[in-house]
Amino acid sequence: MSKDTKNTTIKQDPAVHIKFLPIDIPRAAVGLIGGIIFRPKKIYISDKRPSRKGGALVIANHYSYSDPLILGISMNRRMYYLAGELAMGKGLKTLGLKGCGCIGIDRNISDLDGIKRAVNVMKRGHYLLMFPQGRLHREEEMTELKSGAILMAWQANVPILPVYVKKGDKWYNRAKIVVGEEFRVSDYCEKAMPSMSDINKLTRITLDKMKECEQKYFEYFKKK
Repeated sequence: MSKDTKNTTIKQDPAVHIKFLPIDIPRAAVGLIGGIIFRPKKIYISDKRPSRKGGALVIANHYSYSDPLILGISMNRRMYYLAGELAMGKGLKTLGLKGCGCIGIDRNISDLDGIKRAVNVMKRGHYLLMFPQGRLHREEEMTELKSGAILMAWQANVPILPVYVKKGDKWYNRAKIVVGEEFRVSDYCEKAMPSMSDINKLTRITLDKMKECEQKYFEYFKKK
């Protein structure tokens, strides 16, 4: 993607608008029920809070199927979700997930259309949630991430927001979310377009920042 394409201005969506009611009303209903069930507890890794305006790529560990719901409830922003085509399913399931803001992407090919839709969502000022581990990983330690998150954040020219999420071990335990500090690809790479070496380096940095959130979880919540 050329630099001119990357910097193409897209008008950001308003926080409240009638056109979003078909999405926001179901989300509010699901969020109300989910909030009662999971009662998420959120802490920040530092005093530097995420910006309240503009898009961002939210990256998280993926421990359970409820992670998207918990994060959608907790972030207090209109959030879209990147999901594999197999997870999107067919028929009513597909319609339901799209209605909740899921963007299907085929992991087996270079799905340029899906990537473009995801990038445009962030350019329009929304959060996009991505699980860079790919699929469910129930192991406690995060060891590897997919590098696609870096390019998507660079293309959208938005910050990356690392978080760590863990639902309660028992039904009566609250879900926990640790929110890290936003950072941009340009903080570590000033080139017009990052090279493969830059992307690999940034992927390792991203993993380290996610591990910071994980460590904060064990330091804070395990003492409770």
